[in-house]
Amino acid sequence: MTRGRKPDSPALQAAKGSPGKRARAARTMARTERLAANDPLRPPTFLTAGKGDEGFTLALRIWREQAPHLHRRNLLDRMDRYAFARWCVYQAEWIETTQTIKTEGVTRLVKTVGGDEMPRRHPAASHRDRIELAMGKLEASYGLTPADRYKVMRDQAANPLGGLFDDDTERGQGPSAPAPSGELDPVGFMADHAAPTPGTRPN
Repeated sequence: MTRGRKPDSPALQAAKGSPGKRARAARTMARTERLAANDPLRPPTFLTAGKGDEGFTLALRIWREQAPHLHRRNLLDRMDRYAFARWCVYQAEWIETTQTIKTEGVTRLVKTVGGDEMPRRHPAASHRDRIELAMGKLEASYGLTPADRYKVMRDQAANPLGGLFDDDTERGQGPSAPAPSGELDPVGFMADHAAPTPGTRPN
């Protein structure tokens, strides 16, 4: 008589666990990873992978400090993560170059061909200027300065529904279309909707 497979010992069964539970755990882990990948507040991998690097550590700290504020203002979505991460890296470099300039000065002495010394602008100062130009373009998009923030808020208020592909908006019938002048005048509005004088209504 053929015998079936020898059952595993209780210790081995406990080590293997339940196949059903393992499958559910794997599905839960996959779902968690998908949700995390779509999370706009999750920094890009290159920022978290560079934790050992001082610059990336500072950039990651800037991300975690500023990203929630931008997300609450609808200025940081999943597709915007790398652009904002680039600004965080620029900001970290700006801080580092500023610290270098503070320690070593804006200028430094360099030797000329004749053997003399003359002051020259520190390379860190020139690098900081280039960083500021790159940062300025991104700051305008994210409203990271008071003037840029006012402009972004004004644009959002003028077109709260996006309206770029809204047919009604394009025809001037959407929420941004101006209301008729009579509706803006409370006196005219009351006159149009006033009840007739007693005795003047036809029987």
